[in-house]
Amino acid sequence: MRRSSTLPARALGHGLALALALAACGDGTTVPPVDGATAPDAGSDGAPVDCHAELADRTNDGSAEPTGRIFAGQRLAICGMIEPGATGGDLVDRDLYQVTVAPAAPVVVRLSAPLGGDVDRLELLVRDENGPRAVARWRAGNAVTTLLLPQGEYELGVEARSGTTPTAFPYRIEVYADDPAARCPPLTGGTEHAEVDEGAAGHRANDVVEVQGLPPLLAARATDDPDDGPDATGQAVSAGGRFAITGHSASVASAGDAYRDRDTFLFYTGATTNQLDLRVTWTGAIADLDLLVFEAGKPEDPLGTPSAALIGEEIVVTAVKPQTAYWLWIGGSARSTALPVSYTVHVCGREIAAGPGTL
Repeated sequence: MRRSSTLPARALGHGLALALALAACGDGTTVPPVDGATAPDAGSDGAPVDCHAELADRTNDGSAEPTGRIFAGQRLAICGMIEPGATGGDLVDRDLYQVTVAPAAPVVVRLSAPLGGDVDRLELLVRDENGPRAVARWRAGNAVTTLLLPQGEYELGVEARSGTTPTAFPYRIEVYADDPAARCPPLTGGTEHAEVDEGAAGHRANDVVEVQGLPPLLAARATDDPDDGPDATGQAVSAGGRFAITGHSASVASAGDAYRDRDTFLFYTGATTNQLDLRVTWTGAIADLDLLVFEAGKPEDPLGTPSAALIGEEIVVTAVKPQTAYWLWIGGSARSTALPVSYTVHVCGREIAAGPGTL
């Protein structure tokens, strides 16, 4: 049967209704929070007076504003404003802040902006002297990334773009300690979807998205094959729920991008799920699998930044919208020398508050 990478609105609506009904029933498994209570998470270090308050809105778009803040395990916060008119074109405002990390640490970096939906695009940026370390998209009040930061100087930034002039709004950036081992840990049992065998199609049936470059700087687009389509899991992940996907990253030649076999799976978020924690594990230490998340039908806009956890594992944390269809994409990097490998992706749903009410 021909599968299209374009989802018919009627089919998507029926599928979403069914998936949300499943999510409402629950799948019998829950996920313990790893970075604070299920709600709230952001803002739990007190009122905004604990923040470094933005001082140089008209000059910190190109040169990072010094904060004097050093992250050494404690929660660090920065508060600012997106104010139209600071730049030209569709760039509404960009604010950059300098912080220090000492010693090296796994961290969560979160942007809370409950009023951020007034712009077309809102991003959280993490940079070092060599360029971007992570780019995270804002969804449903938050943008979030997790990564291991070596000791050193970093820029944390917020960038807003829009085709119209929005109303000014406040935001809060927080940095706090992460525990990668506890984030959506592998579990046996529970709901599992096995990849549909695509051997007859040369392992090209569910490619859907081609990706150039390496995280966090990616250029993605839909494949040219009209028969390409996502493998539908029929699953919705509720806040506190989880499921798993098992698959096979084949030893095939690259179709022209930075990856060899590419697998895409369709799933849904539940009624209150606004964050996904995902962990992929595989066999074969020399293989390099990258995990990305796309809103279904939007292949040009990858969400989140993969962060290596251990050999044979990778973690992605991203903000998402509730009651929405998503594509989970996993690709065997062209650098891999040990394909084929079997993998399991663990998908955990979270509900995170958008930030303190005093923002």
